[in-house]
Amino acid sequence: MSTLRTDVRPARSAPHPSSRRSFLGLAAALGTAGLSACATGGAHGGADSESSGAPTSQDNPFGVDGGEFSAFVFDGGDGVKHLDFTQELFEEKRPEVTTKIVRAEDLSTLQPQFVNQTPPDLFQNSGAGSLDVNSLATNQQLASLDDLMAAPSWDDPSITVEESLNPGVREAGTVGDQLVGLNTTQYAWAIWHDAALFADKGWEMPRTWDELMALSATIKADGIYPWAFTGMHANYFEQGVFQPLVAKIGGQEVWRNVDNLEDGAWQQDAIREAAEAVLQLRTDELILPGVAQMTHIQSQTSWLNHEAAFIPVGAWLENEMKSAIPEGFELTATALPAPEESLADLTPNNPGGGWYVPADASNRPAAFEFLRALLSRESAQNSAELTNAVTMVKGAHDDQELSPAFSTITTMIEKSNAVEAWAPVKYDSWYPSMVEETRAALIKLVLGDLDVEGFLSRCQKKADETKTDDAIAKQTR
Repeated sequence: MSTLRTDVRPARSAPHPSSRRSFLGLAAALGTAGLSACATGGAHGGADSESSGAPTSQDNPFGVDGGEFSAFVFDGGDGVKHLDFTQELFEEKRPEVTTKIVRAEDLSTLQPQFVNQTPPDLFQNSGAGSLDVNSLATNQQLASLDDLMAAPSWDDPSITVEESLNPGVREAGTVGDQLVGLNTTQYAWAIWHDAALFADKGWEMPRTWDELMALSATIKADGIYPWAFTGMHANYFEQGVFQPLVAKIGGQEVWRNVDNLEDGAWQQDAIREAAEAVLQLRTDELILPGVAQMTHIQSQTSWLNHEAAFIPVGAWLENEMKSAIPEGFELTATALPAPEESLADLTPNNPGGGWYVPADASNRPAAFEFLRALLSRESAQNSAELTNAVTMVKGAHDDQELSPAFSTITTMIEKSNAVEAWAPVKYDSWYPSMVEETRAALIKLVLGDLDVEGFLSRCQKKADETKTDDAIAKQTR
C-alpha cells in the first residue's frame, strides 16, 4: 500500500459549491491497491467537454469560479516543496478555490479513479507506477491542452503560454494528433564524473568513444571500475548510453525507424555497432561488479564513493543525492563521447515530467490555471532552486546562479542543441510491452550472457510481434 499525504487548503472566502465528488471519496479510491497502471474505463464527457464557470477575461482566461480543485503528484519521500510555492501563487490569485494536493509514493493508485470516472482535476505522470497515457489518450480520457497553450502567459499577457516556453513542449506532449501532456522540466541524460578526481589523477574527459575506452582501461588499472549504473532500472543504461550512442553512429532517424516499427529496424547497422560497443564494457570487465542487483540510489552511492568513475544518470542526480555527496566532490555532467567528435556534444534532452488533465476533471478551469501558475517565471526559478532542475520556461534561468553541477547541465544542453535538436525516442512510451523486452535484452547483453546476434534477434522478434498485434494501437512520427 502506498503512502498518501494530502494538503488541503480551504478557500479564503465564503464556501462555494463542492465538486461532484467529495475529497474523502477520492482518498478512499486512491487507497485501492493491486490494480494495473493501464486504464480500462471508458471516458464520459470526452476530451473536449466544457466546464461552466465565471466569464473569461485576460486575467481569468479559463473562467475559474471557485469550487474544489484536486491534484495528484508523486512523492518519493523528499517532498515536492517546489509545488508549495506554485500553490501559493495560485491561491493568491484564486483565493475562492479550495485546493487539495495528494502526494503518493505510487501513481498506480490513480487507476481506479479513471475506471470509476472520478479522477483528480490534474496529475503529474512522473514517478513509480506511472500510467499509460497513450492508452488514456486513445480512450479519450485526457483533455486537450490547446486552450491552455493559447491563453495569456502568467507573467506577460501579451504572449501566450506556448510562446513563453522553450521549443519541444508541444511535440513531447502530443499523442496522435492531440496535445494532452504538459512537460515542464528539461530532462537531459549525462555521463557524470567527479572533476576533482579527474584533476587529481590527471585524466581528461574524452570526446570520442575510442578515447573513452582507452581512458576506461587506464582507470581500471588505477584500481577503480570505469562504469557503474543501475541494473534494476534498465532505462538508465538504455536512455543514458545506448540510445545516444546509436544516434551518434547512424543518426536520429535510426530511432525513428524503430518507433515506426519499420521492418528490420532493430537490425540496422547503427544498432548493431552500438551493441558491439557496449558489449565491450562487459568483455573488458569495465563495469562495477554487482550493478545488476543495484537500484539507482545504490549505484549512485557507489559512484559517489569512487567505486566507479562514470555513471549515466539524468539531470536530477544532484538533487536526488544531495545528502550523500562527499565534500569536495565536483559533480560534472557531459555528453556521451561519440565515434566521431563532431557529434560528441549531442545528448538526449527533451521536455519531461508531464502533467495531464483528465477529461472527467470536475474543475478543468482551475487545473489549467494551476498549470499557468506553474509556468510562471517565479515558479520556474523556485523549482530550479529547490530541485536543481532546468525547466521549460523560456529565459527563466538565464540570470539564475545555482550550483556548479547545475551549470554543467545547462552548458551541456546548450552545446547539444547547437549540434542539432534531440528528437525524443517514442517507442519506450508508445509500446510498453515492447520496451520491457528490449530493455531486458539490453541488460542481458551488458550484464548477462547474451551476444549481439541474440540481442538483435530478441528485440526484432518483439518489434515484429508488436507490429502484427491488432490490439495494440500504432503510432508514427
